[in-house]
Amino acid sequence: MESVSKIYFIDNPYPNGHKIETFSWSGRIDEYGSIWFDFHLKTENYYADDEENSEEENEDLSDWDSKIVWGNYHACILSSNYWGEEKGIRIDKPGEKLDFDTVIKNDLFSNDLPSEKHFDDDNLAFNMYLLGHDSCAGHHIRFLKTGDHQYDITWTGKIALTYAGDEEFSHDFKVQIFNVEFEGFHYPKTWSLEKATEIFKARLSNFEDYEFIDLNPKSNKREYKLDKLK
Repeated sequence: MESVSKIYFIDNPYPNGHKIETFSWSGRIDEYGSIWFDFHLKTENYYADDEENSEEENEDLSDWDSKIVWGNYHACILSSNYWGEEKGIRIDKPGEKLDFDTVIKNDLFSNDLPSEKHFDDDNLAFNMYLLGHDSCAGHHIRFLKTGDHQYDITWTGKIALTYAGDEEFSHDFKVQIFNVEFEGFHYPKTWSLEKATEIFKARLSNFEDYEFIDLNPKSNKREYKLDKLK
């Protein structure tokens, strides 16, 4: 039986988790030559598999514990690029070429949990729509190669219900993704293919293991990403 990719919000009213409807894992090189991983996920509706009637609910429940509150917000989006901001987790080290295989053998950490004295959403690696536009930080992402170009991903992190005015990262989530492929590296649209080639050659180890893929082969507009050779 095929494993189902899900996200679990620890101790919320749905212990069986929520199926992930959309997931993407891509890379990006920015104008300064820094290289990032982007992740984006969207769940199905929180209540999609809920067969229990939750109309008569205890009014004293917190937002996190209330099925009615979860139902009001429908589904979760957790993303570093969905809302047009370039966030994500930086994966290169200054002065060193990036080796993709080395990066994914090690765990990724976002190192963005705010201190008690300073909270700024702009410093967070991801944005989140959960029970409104909430906040998440302290991400820990682990990769397990399962086949040719395929990986399982385990991703955990902390949540603050900032939409409701709570800035404490007191809730936890866990994502389990099965058999996903890396979608390649994007680069600034202002760069020519020649410039992108030159910079990727200087920044990536084993550049010969990559190829440029036309994102719009049926269009006259030439736009590419750099992907691992399949």
